[in-house]
Amino acid sequence: MLVGNKSDLRHLRAVETDEAMAFSEQHNLAFIETSALDASGVDTAFQRILTEIYRLMSRRNMAAEENANAPDLSAGQTISLSSDKQERRNCCGGG
Repeated sequence: MLVGNKSDLRHLRAVETDEAMAFSEQHNLAFIETSALDASGVDTAFQRILTEIYRLMSRRNMAAEENANAPDLSAGQTISLSSDKQERRNCCGGG
C-alpha cells in the first residue's frame, strides 16, 4: 500500500496525485492519501491494510490445510531402474 501523507498541504505537494496513482498501479499497490491534521483517509488506510493482511493470512492458512491433507510423497522408497543387477544392501551397512 502506498500512502500519501499530509494531503491537507496541497500547496506544498512534492508528488502529484496522478503520479502517485500511476506508480502504485505499476507496482500493484493500493493507493490512498491521508491527513493526520484533519484525519481524512487515516481510518480507511488502516482498514484497507488490515483487510489485506487478513486476506493474505487466510489464503496462507487455507493452503497449509490443503497441503496437510495431501499425501506425503517425500516419504516414499527410492527405486533403481538400472538394468544391472546390484546387490541389495541395507541402509545401515548390514548385508
